[in-house]
Amino acid sequence: MVLQSLNRFEGYLINTCDECIKYVDTVDKPNVKVMLDTFHMNIEEDSLIDAIIKAGSRLGHFHVGEANRKPPRAGRMPWKEIGDALRSINYDGCVVMEPFVVPGGGVGKDIRIWRELFPDVSEEFLDKDAAESVKYLKEKFQ
Repeated sequence: MVLQSLNRFEGYLINTCDECIKYVDTVDKPNVKVMLDTFHMNIEEDSLIDAIIKAGSRLGHFHVGEANRKPPRAGRMPWKEIGDALRSINYDGCVVMEPFVVPGGGVGKDIRIWRELFPDVSEEFLDKDAAESVKYLKEKFQ
């Protein structure tokens, strides 16, 4: 089981890595882990890198996305440093892209996606963009 820290605009219970760690440490069960997400971390954490390192062996799942919810690319997120931090804690779990670029549906409504974030939101474009993001992250995380 993983517990995700969400930014203050989407949740109120656990918003930071420190709060998530405190909860996980209080539960004190080996199957209860921290889940971090770069989108939420970008809002709440002073340092994404420090949060990853602090989570350490408690990190059980990791979501990646740009600060504007687009797939990872050469934006303002420090992807190489994020990869270095994950390697430094010997993280070998899943790294999952979680882009939200099209409004609609329950999730789109819940997280307030109110406009399409790309001029082309065809399935072909979104698939190509996701593939390019995977390639980009693999290069940065090596």
